[in-house]
Amino acid sequence: MQWLIVSVGMKIMIYGEKLFKKLMILSKLIEKNEWSIRDLSWDIGLDIDLVKKLLKELKRNYLLELSPGKVIWNPSDNPSTIKPWGWRIIHKLVLGSTQISARGYGPWSIIIAEYLVSAYGRHKKTWKTGLGGLWLTITVSLKPEQAIYVPIAIPIILVRILDSLYNIEARIKWPNDIVINGKKLAGVLIEASAFPNYFLTYIGLGINVNNDPPVGEAVSLKKLIGLTPRNRLLATIIGWMSKIKKIVEEPEDLMENYIKYLDTLNKWVIAETPMGTVEGLAVDVESNGALVVLTSDGKRHVLEPSNVYRLRIKE
Repeated sequence: MQWLIVSVGMKIMIYGEKLFKKLMILSKLIEKNEWSIRDLSWDIGLDIDLVKKLLKELKRNYLLELSPGKVIWNPSDNPSTIKPWGWRIIHKLVLGSTQISARGYGPWSIIIAEYLVSAYGRHKKTWKTGLGGLWLTITVSLKPEQAIYVPIAIPIILVRILDSLYNIEARIKWPNDIVINGKKLAGVLIEASAFPNYFLTYIGLGINVNNDPPVGEAVSLKKLIGLTPRNRLLATIIGWMSKIKKIVEEPEDLMENYIKYLDTLNKWVIAETPMGTVEGLAVDVESNGALVVLTSDGKRHVLEPSNVYRLRIKE
C-alpha cells in the first residue's frame, strides 16, 4: 500500500485512503464471517452509508452476501476457514511479501495475505497485488536432489488444476508463468534455504482469481468464469503439495509434461540477459529447465532462468 500525502492550500489529500478503509472491513470479516452492518460500522468507526458503499465495491472481488442490515463473507472464499491436516495456515490481512514472511515459519506452512505491499518476482522485480487474488507462499522440506525439480513441477501442477477445476486450457510461458491465450494468469517464484541434509523450499504463487489485474497482458479467473470461491482452488493446490515429494521423484515424466505444456517452444523470442539481448527461435529445453534458443546466424544459446531478466514472444 503506497501512501502519498499532498497538501493543496489548506486541504490534505491522502491517496490510498479508500483501500485502507476496505482493508479495515476485511480485517473484521477475517475475524468473523457474519456482521450486522451497523455493528461493523461502529467497530471500525466509519459512517454506515460509507460502509455499505465499500461493501458493494468489495463484492466485486469477494463472495459477499449483502442484505439491508447484514453482510456475510462466504466461508468458501475465506482462507482462514481451511484447516488441512498436516499443514499450518497463516492468513494475514497485509504483508510486505509472503516469501519473506515464510522464513519465520517451519516446513509445511502456508502464508496467505489479502494484500502485499512489497511483492516481488524473479530478479526482485516488483509487482502489484489486488484484492481478491490468491497470494501465498508454501514451505516444504525436500532433499537437494528433489528440490531442483520443483520449478518444473509447480507450473505443471497449476496447469492440471486449472484444467480439472475449471476446464481451462492453460499453458506455461518459460520458465514458469501460467498463461491463457498469452495473458498471464499466475506467477511462480521458487526460493530456498539450504541446510546440511535438506532444503526449505519456498514456493511463491500469485494467482489472479477474483482481483482485477492492472495491466492488459494479464487475466483473472473472474474474467474467464466469473467470481469463484478461492478455497476450492487453495484446497486443491494444498492437496497437490502434499504429494510434492513423490511428484519430483519422476524427473523424466516431469520434463515430458513440462515440454507438453510449454507455450514458448517453436516461437521467436526476445530475451534480455546480463550479456545483452538474445533473439531467436526457442527450439528445446534442457533437463535443468534451461531454454535453448537458435539465433538467425545459427548460434545456439542456452538460457538459464536465473540469467534472463525478461523474455518476450515476438508476434
